[in-house]
Amino acid sequence: MKYVMSTLAPSVEMKQLIFGWSDYCLFGILIGCSLLIGLYLAIFSKQNSFSEYLYGGKHMHYIPVAISILASFLSGITFLGVPTEVYLHGSQYFAATVAALFIGLISAYVTIPVFHQLQVCSCHEYLEMRFSRTVRVFASALYVISLFVYIPVVVYTPALAFSQVTGFDLHVITPFFCVICITYTTFGGVKAVVWTDTLQFIFTIGSLATVLILGVIAVGGIESAWQIADKGGRIKFFDFNPSPFDRNTIWAMSFGMTFTMLSRFGLGQKYIQRYLAIEKLPDVRKAVLLTSIGWATLQVSCVYAGIIMYARYHDCDPYTAQLVKRNDQTLPYYVMDIAGHIFGLPGIFLAGLVSSALSTMSASLNTLSGTIYENFIDRWITEGADKDAKAAKIMKIMVVIIGLVTIGLIFIIEKLGTVFEMAYGLNSATEGPLLGLFILAMMVPWVGKKGAITGACVGLTFMVWLVGGTQWHVVHKRVRNPSLPVSVENCPYPLNETVQEQAATPLPPLEPEEEPMILFQIAILYFTLIGSVITVAVGCAVSWFLSETDDVANVNPDHVSPVIRHWIPKQEDRFEMQTNGFVNVSPKPVVGGEDEIESSSLDRVKNKKVEVN
Repeated sequence: MKYVMSTLAPSVEMKQLIFGWSDYCLFGILIGCSLLIGLYLAIFSKQNSFSEYLYGGKHMHYIPVAISILASFLSGITFLGVPTEVYLHGSQYFAATVAALFIGLISAYVTIPVFHQLQVCSCHEYLEMRFSRTVRVFASALYVISLFVYIPVVVYTPALAFSQVTGFDLHVITPFFCVICITYTTFGGVKAVVWTDTLQFIFTIGSLATVLILGVIAVGGIESAWQIADKGGRIKFFDFNPSPFDRNTIWAMSFGMTFTMLSRFGLGQKYIQRYLAIEKLPDVRKAVLLTSIGWATLQVSCVYAGIIMYARYHDCDPYTAQLVKRNDQTLPYYVMDIAGHIFGLPGIFLAGLVSSALSTMSASLNTLSGTIYENFIDRWITEGADKDAKAAKIMKIMVVIIGLVTIGLIFIIEKLGTVFEMAYGLNSATEGPLLGLFILAMMVPWVGKKGAITGACVGLTFMVWLVGGTQWHVVHKRVRNPSLPVSVENCPYPLNETVQEQAATPLPPLEPEEEPMILFQIAILYFTLIGSVITVAVGCAVSWFLSETDDVANVNPDHVSPVIRHWIPKQEDRFEMQTNGFVNVSPKPVVGGEDEIESSSLDRVKNKKVEVN
């Protein structure tokens, strides 16, 4: 670690902590390993077919798949966003661990068994089976938009951290990270994603544990950290305030977070794709539950990282003292502060942070290319012996194109709120209607295709207006989520009068005409819930009005969740009498259209014969 002098505050020199040569070396080694894994799999592992590139041949072991998915959760959004959220707003985020456990159970026993039984290429193909191709294309388009918004946030996060500890310009770092990720994802496919995630996860967890231990020692022990945080109002676990305008309540952090993350973890193609790379359903469930428990544990660790970070800086806030340019850079500054004297540890920590973000980006790139190909391009590629090879090539090209678009989008999202707010606010415009569609498909068998598509369109329209309006007010400082008080009273560096005045002066109140309407003040963690409720309510109403509810007996039981199949009325006999004394297997059309009869259901009954008495 080295110290350089920075003039972030006018006429005042302050110490800024930056990388040393050992940190750069260890950082480079770990990032280089990710590239080598992609190149190795491209050369020695078959990656020239659709199945191999997206699903690893469907013979992946559940442990590396679980670790890969867990590494995706431990992105920079979690690593930087959660400690910063706790540092600024208190430990109420701890309630999100309840959401993690609920989501694991719901995914393992309600949603994922449907996809695994049907062995669909994507979760959007399932929507075509259940409803129609129009619904599938609509949902695919929403998901593509969602990932295009999400990926820049993922890359932007570690770039912020790297910029803080190296001094490199943010706009130089982000293209560099993107190129690395594009390279190994393009060459290695899902196998590269899974195995690089596993390697990166090991380093990330090791460095996180080390930093937590050093942090506890630096503030005088666990009890001391807890007392300081409690005195500063950061220890908040059971805030039962029912107001939907406050995101730091147990309702928003548990109930709201459950809906937000269910749309990604239990129904998102990025995760479903990796679960379908596992051959047996019991192993899939093991992967889901392992991921859920690991995710809850990591959330607890990140919450405590925020607590000890506050204990360290309770009387000298780095952002207010202008040692960092954004609140989200407080954690990397903290790591350099307490661990900079340990050979290479800051480099390993930041490499883990960057790697976790790259793993999320690589999984998103792989999924996005597969989603675009499967839903928008595949039908236009002529059948032939080389179609599979063409598919792999097309998806690799799309990974490169998507990566380049991502670099451009980063320059837009950096003008918005904190990482936490961006991660949970922007995507809700599409995630709410998508979640509503899957709820209608799996849990509401009496809803048909017209009700589903109408509900999704109404939900999307409302959510675009809500999210867009909220973000507009955020940019113009009209929507505020005030943080808990911070102090610069005991900073070891001299602060000028301007900085001290800014620390002591709260934001001026808004004029009555500047107050946003009440809907734009709703906490962002409720956005996905709102979008899904609107979609489900409108979908049910439209299906009832159009009499689609009368066709519930024609819904294929395989197309709904196992937990509600017994609610479907018994179907009439599907077999017609034949002159040869046996029955012709002709199942009734499934609700949703002429092209939606599910092949695995036909396979199960095609050889069945019933004698005529």
